[in-house]
Amino acid sequence: MPDMETGTHRRQFVLKTVVLALGILLLGLTPYPRAFAEAMRQAQERRAVTAYGAALDAYRRATRLDRSSPRPWQGMGEVLLIQHRFVEATAALREAERLNGGPEAILALGRSYAGRGDWAAAMQTWLRAQAPKDARFPLALAEAAIAQGRFGQARAFLDEALRLAPTDKKAAALAGRLALTDDLDTAETWFKRAGDADMLAVLEAVRAEPDPTRTDLLLGAAFLQRGELTLARRHLERQVAVTPDGVEALVYLGHTLDLLGETAAAGEMLRQAVELDPDSAPAYYFLGLHHRLVGNLTDALAALWEAHLRDPENAAQRVEMAETFVELGDYASAEEWYRGAVEVAPDDIEFHLLLVHFYLDHLYRVEEGGLPAAQAAVDLAPEDARAHDLLGWAYYLSGDAVAGEQSLLRALELDPNLVDAHYHLGRLYVTLGRWEQAREHLRRAADLDTRGYFRARAEEILYDLPDP
Repeated sequence: MPDMETGTHRRQFVLKTVVLALGILLLGLTPYPRAFAEAMRQAQERRAVTAYGAALDAYRRATRLDRSSPRPWQGMGEVLLIQHRFVEATAALREAERLNGGPEAILALGRSYAGRGDWAAAMQTWLRAQAPKDARFPLALAEAAIAQGRFGQARAFLDEALRLAPTDKKAAALAGRLALTDDLDTAETWFKRAGDADMLAVLEAVRAEPDPTRTDLLLGAAFLQRGELTLARRHLERQVAVTPDGVEALVYLGHTLDLLGETAAAGEMLRQAVELDPDSAPAYYFLGLHHRLVGNLTDALAALWEAHLRDPENAAQRVEMAETFVELGDYASAEEWYRGAVEVAPDDIEFHLLLVHFYLDHLYRVEEGGLPAAQAAVDLAPEDARAHDLLGWAYYLSGDAVAGEQSLLRALELDPNLVDAHYHLGRLYVTLGRWEQAREHLRRAADLDTRGYFRARAEEILYDLPDP
């Protein structure tokens, strides 16, 4: 009898163990695919409405629910790319690649390196892809080659991209840019195929120039203006080779080299331009910018003053003088120069906004100077959301939250995605203790900010808000 009872208890124990194990499996594994799919659905929905913080949270949840899937890591990386959080994007996309994310993950991973300015790493990443019929890879490699000044290699990659996708507009636009050194007519054909109205307008201006020896100068200046620095350098170096004593080409090339980080060569070139033409305002102006860049603020003031003497009505030069005084901590002098810029360009809203930013960003004479300057900006450009944002922030800093709220809401009516206005309105609502509204606008600021400045501050405030 004891043996029968012992056997019965053993069978019952085994049965309970099996049932318990089955329960664990059902509770632990069966819901996971559903929960994973739900997390991914939520991530996609929130991403579609640019609720990027909530999308990232959902993607992170999905990574915990299925540790073998590359999809949430790739989605996370893509959102981080949108927000220009390139280092974090690299980490997420490396994980996606490790989990066999395929060509999409590799393409995005390369973009994360490119966003950090590491074009060599981007190129190495894209070369790893096994996607023989995907034109996006040779096109991306062509971009990387252009960014590194390897134009022959870029042509070869573009040829492959256009073979795979003959109607790709981006590839055609790049082909047009590369053709400019050899044949303007061929370049025009490519730009027309790309629908690149901007570069077609540049070509029209180049052809209207009566002196054909200035072609590379004009093209180099155009690319410099558009931030396409290696192409600017290419044309300006060609121009300097033809006209080594041409001050304009030396000045633009020097500034291009400064922006590319080659400051020693840039300084030498800009000093050479001043020696060649001591009456050139642009030469002194860009030399002043160079000195500011490398931290020689006293020399910057001296050069900018010489530029001002030769071109006293130039508002941009006055702004650079003002910003140099800001770096020196001389706000009174900076105010004078900012105001001078507005005086010589009274109808240009950009100079008005720079003046207002000076007052508000440095909390300097906000009520006496910043508030009336902000009102003047709104009067000049009543449909400019930035002006209303600054006016609202000036009211807030002056202690008038009611008027501040009205102006900030008006800014968001004009531009619902204006990061600054969301952040400022969130800050205002925190002061008023309106936590939910504060949370809403601070989250939007964090979602939409691609510079990181407002995101970091918004997230810090959100962390300290009372729980809902």
